[in-house]
Amino acid sequence: MQASGPLADPETGTLDGLVDLAEYPLDHAGSPQWSALTATVRQQLETTGAATLPGFLTDEACATVAGELAAAVPYVPIRRHRASVYSRADIASDCASDGASDCASDDPRLVELEWIAGHVTRDMIPPFAYAHRLYVSADFKRFIAASVGREHVFEYADPLAGLVATVLPPGGRYPWHYDTNEFVVTIMIQPPESGGEFQYCKDLRSPGDENFDGLRTVLDGSDLSGVQSLTSAPGDLQLFLGRYSLHQVTEVHGQVSRHVLVLSYADRPGVIGPLDRTRSVYGRVTEAHLVAATHPVTASDGLIL
Repeated sequence: MQASGPLADPETGTLDGLVDLAEYPLDHAGSPQWSALTATVRQQLETTGAATLPGFLTDEACATVAGELAAAVPYVPIRRHRASVYSRADIASDCASDGASDCASDDPRLVELEWIAGHVTRDMIPPFAYAHRLYVSADFKRFIAASVGREHVFEYADPLAGLVATVLPPGGRYPWHYDTNEFVVTIMIQPPESGGEFQYCKDLRSPGDENFDGLRTVLDGSDLSGVQSLTSAPGDLQLFLGRYSLHQVTEVHGQVSRHVLVLSYADRPGVIGPLDRTRSVYGRVTEAHLVAATHPVTASDGLIL
C-alpha cells in the first residue's frame, strides 16, 4: 500500500499545504518578511498579552483538521467536574503551608469552578494527521520561539498533553484558569453557533506574585474591568501568554460544539504535566505521569504549576 501523505517529522517535515506561506513565510526563517512577522507578534504579546494571525491555516488544511478531529470526537468523554483555577488536588495543603491555618472558604486557591469539556489528547492524534505535522514542524517551532523571545521551544514529552484539541459541546465551558506553561498556541477549527467566547485578564499574576486579591475580585465578579475578549474564525492562530493571564471560555450555546486545536511547547525538553492536574483535566494519566510524579518539579518563577 502506498502512503497517501507524509508523517509528522521534526527533522525534514514541511508546512506545504498546511500554512498560508505566502502570507506567513515560516519556511523562510531570518528573511525580512519573517523577521517583521515575528516582531509584530512580539509587540502584540507585549501590548495585549495575545496575538492573532488570521487565516493562518489554508482552507484545505483547516477542513482536513476539522475532519481529523471529528473522527476522534466520538471517543472523547465529556467530563463534568469542579476544580480551582490551578486544577491541583493538593492546593488545600499548599494553602495551609502558607500559614493560612483556617484556609478561609473564600481563599481564591480553594474556589472550585465547573468544567464541562472534553479533550482529544495527543495519543488520539495519529502521526499522519495535519495537526501532528504542524506541531512537530521545525519551521513552526522556530517561528514560535522567535515570537516569544526564546532561542528554542520544545515539544512536550507528555503522552497526553502538548498537542490536544478542546471539545466544548453545547452547554460546555472552560472556567477561569491559568496554564502551567508560559504561552500556548491555539487554532480555531470549529466555532460554536454562539457563546464560547475567549476572555482573559492580562498579567493578573506575575513571577513571584500570585496576586490572590486580584484573583478573588475576578472570581467573585466584583471587578471585571480588566477582562478582555478575543474572537477568531476557522484557521486563525492565536498566541497567548496563559501562565500569567487568567482566562476562560464562556458557555457554548446552540447545537454546534466548539473545537480548538491547542499546541503547547516548553522551554526545555522532557516536560511532563503534573500528575494531579493531568488527572483533573483529562480524567486519566499514563505511566509516564506516574513515574514523573516521583520526581516533582518546582516552578522556576515561584508560581503554582
